[in-house]
Parts: sequence; structure tokens; C-alpha cells
Amino acid sequence: MNDILVTGAGGRVGTVLRAHWRASGRAVTLCDIRPLGDAAPNETIVIGDLLDPAFLERVLKGVRVVVHLAGNPWNHDLDAILGPNVEGVGQLYETARMQGVRRILFASSNHVVGMYHSGTRIDTHAPVNPDGYYGVSKVWGEALARMYWEKHGVESLCLRIGSSVPLPVSERHLSTWLSPRDLCGFIDAGIDVRALGFDIAFGISANTRAWWDNSTSRLGYRALDNAEDYAAAILANASPPANPLDALLQGGDYASEGFTDGAAAREGDR
Repeated sequence: MNDILVTGAGGRVGTVLRAHWRASGRAVTLCDIRPLGDAAPNETIVIGDLLDPAFLERVLKGVRVVVHLAGNPWNHDLDAILGPNVEGVGQLYETARMQGVRRILFASSNHVVGMYHSGTRIDTHAPVNPDGYYGVSKVWGEALARMYWEKHGVESLCLRIGSSVPLPVSERHLSTWLSPRDLCGFIDAGIDVRALGFDIAFGISANTRAWWDNSTSRLGYRALDNAEDYAAAILANASPPANPLDALLQGGDYASEGFTDGAAAREGDR
């Protein structure tokens, strides 16, 4: 097996990275619970459930870097999140420690800070402010990553992925867009940087209207693309969201859902 393991390789982010590495020739092992199709010359494919301890131990043998993309992105179902996003991440870090894995690139999310108001500029030192169960599960992953660095020397990059889509199409994307090229750049930098320790970076392109500041990250990757290039077309076709909180809060529709009666009104009055 290759010494770089990518979990959740069949998802949206994994699909972008897979195409990038096929072009660059980087050797990777791809893991998912679902079929991944035929392997390219640079790929090894393993299929299995990361919640199976025997499978997890087997797939981590000889691995130097894990790109951990596997997880459940749905915000409204706590029970569905607890397995892959909480228990699964805990098992991954402990088994990685036991197997001598050097580094984990943890796919965190902008939803760990989704309750900040739009337009509020924050850096990676700002207190977490999650906008739902999904964001809370990513806070857990970031905390676990920090602990495994401090106590066990397992390096981690927690990449708080923004809106990872081919092109920005909404007003929110003008602040949160992560282009495919910059996504691949962040991940390649996390794999290749000589010393990482524990670090957090916001996974966004060099957007003029960005809410998130990466100057406190030590990763050193400088994004190349800018959603502002598409601003005129986006704003010409923009319409107010059905829920005003979608525009008020950085987490968008993840942040606006699930309010107790009256709490949403208080949030809008702040």
C-alpha cells in the first residue's frame, strides 16, 4: 500500500483530489465504504468500514499521512453523526497513534464558526462558534487532533473547508468559496510541509470578501483564486434568501435551521 491514505475518497472533496492526483501522479491509497471504480496507476483502492476496528488497523499499517475526509455532513440528525464523526474520528486517531502514523489532515468545516455574523472577520484563534450538530462534531475532531499532538506527537492540519464547489454561484460564496485548484493546493501543502505540529487553516480561496483570515496558520499555502472574479454576475442575479438568517450568519442555511421559537428573532436583532 502507499503511505498516503485518503478516507471518504468517493465524496465530493475526494473526487476532486482524485482527479488532481491522477494528473500529478501522486501515489495514494483510496478508502471508502462504497465502490470507487477502477484504480488508476497511481491508486490503490480498499473498501471497508472505518468503524470496524480490524479493518481500520489493517488499512493504517505502513501509512505516513492520512487525509481524513470520511464523515456524515447532515446537520439535523445527531444519531447519524455520532458514529462516523465522533466515534469514528476517535478510533482513527487512536489506531493511527498505535500504528505510528505521523500526520492526519482532518477535514474540518467552516461550520465550527458558523454562528458568527456575516462580515465579522475572524482568524484561526477565534473561539469556536458551531452552528449545529455537524459543526459540533468537527469541533470534537479539532480538539482530538490537538490532544493527540500535545500528548502523542501525531501532527494534524485541521482544514476548515468553506464552499468547495467548482464555481461560486451565490452571494455567500463570494466570501466562502474554495476553488478546486486551491482545495488541492491546501491538501498537497499539508502532505508535503516538513514540520506541521498542530495547525488550523480555513480552506478558502483568496476571496476579496473573505470572512476568515489565515495569517495565523503556519501551513504557508497561499490561495490563487478569487470569487470576486464572478461577483458581477452573481450579484446581478441575486435575490434575498427565504430565511433572512441565511444571509446574517456565516454558516448560511446550516446556521439558520433548528432555532427554538423566539431565539431566531433575538439573533436577528443583534
